[in-house]
Amino acid sequence: MMRDGMFRTCPILLPAAALLGAALAVAPPSAAQEAVPCSSLPFPVYVTGSSAVKPFLAELAKVLSASTPPISIVYQGQGSCSGVAAFFEGAPLSGAGLSTWDADTELRCDADPDGSPIDVAVSDVFATTCDAAFTTSSTISDFTGPIQPMTFVVPNASTQASISAEAAYFVYGFGQGSGVAPWVDERFIFQRNAGSGTQQMMAAAIRVPASRWLGAPTASSDDMRSSVAFSTDAERTIGVLGANVASESASLLKVLAYQHYDQRCGYYPDSDPLKRDKRNVRDGHYAIWGPLHFLTHVSINTGAPLSDGAALVIDYLTGRKQPPAGLDLIKLEAQHDVVPECAMRVRRTEEMGPLASFMPTRSCWCYFDAVAGGGADCAPCDSDADCPSDAPKCNFGYCEPQ
Repeated sequence: MMRDGMFRTCPILLPAAALLGAALAVAPPSAAQEAVPCSSLPFPVYVTGSSAVKPFLAELAKVLSASTPPISIVYQGQGSCSGVAAFFEGAPLSGAGLSTWDADTELRCDADPDGSPIDVAVSDVFATTCDAAFTTSSTISDFTGPIQPMTFVVPNASTQASISAEAAYFVYGFGQGSGVAPWVDERFIFQRNAGSGTQQMMAAAIRVPASRWLGAPTASSDDMRSSVAFSTDAERTIGVLGANVASESASLLKVLAYQHYDQRCGYYPDSDPLKRDKRNVRDGHYAIWGPLHFLTHVSINTGAPLSDGAALVIDYLTGRKQPPAGLDLIKLEAQHDVVPECAMRVRRTEEMGPLASFMPTRSCWCYFDAVAGGGADCAPCDSDADCPSDAPKCNFGYCEPQ
């Protein structure tokens, strides 16, 4: 049976017949390259956790590997909460085949026999969402970075277009007993696991604890993507993915409009399904999003990261420092469906917490629109002198208010 009133999509939204753009892939490591000890690399900085950071980390690593002196980023993806737990518990990175990069290519290196200490843990969610005991302190800080939306997805052959928070609560909380047609068969209701940042954020949104979700488990975002896309029953299939992974599979999957608690209709992350402008995330209409979190050890006296390499990586990826020449992080983030803080108009300070109006120190609203393909409705400029009084700052080639 259909639970009355659970599926409404805002009239301004287009049908989800096609979504977003073509896939953007990170080149695989060279098969011929022989792994070396990670500690033998020049100035290694060890990063672990969320897979969402890898595309940005890779491009930054390529630039830093050619800097003077060279800096080597070493990365091991193990999921948000697994990375956070390893960081707080002091567990080093271990094993063979960790990712690193030279100026052009992803390579491999092996952790030390006794493990390699973690400099930065990256998470899709607040550390306390993973475990209430994982709190920041005078020696551990959480630096927040670009905003990542999470989505409900179905196969392209599905006729479904929208889901409400109430409906998702019953689907993932009660499974085959949900009463929310067509999602009433747990073989086709796909979940990740309680250690997944995606599932943790979605759980906070729909108010079903991540450890109590029902449905068929998947091992990774790639596994989720394949399970949903190639399901044998498209109409009864649903899953959850970060917006970046969902958009990479637009030919196979479609994102559902989402109606949060107390909203009157559903919204896509973008202003319509054919764009990648994240307008509804940026102004708070689309509800399921949060910042990437960069956790590191800091000085008890200054609050600055103890590792100079960690400080550099965090400053670049959070927008606190202008990226190296030739690296357009705003454009890269737009291409991978995350939003830099400078393009946001709202913010939140807790998982799925209340929204507050936000004005960035140096706004990039117009430039993000331009590189995200949404079209920038702003005056172009070469300097502040070209800009009107209501948008007096020339930022990234466009007149902005701040």
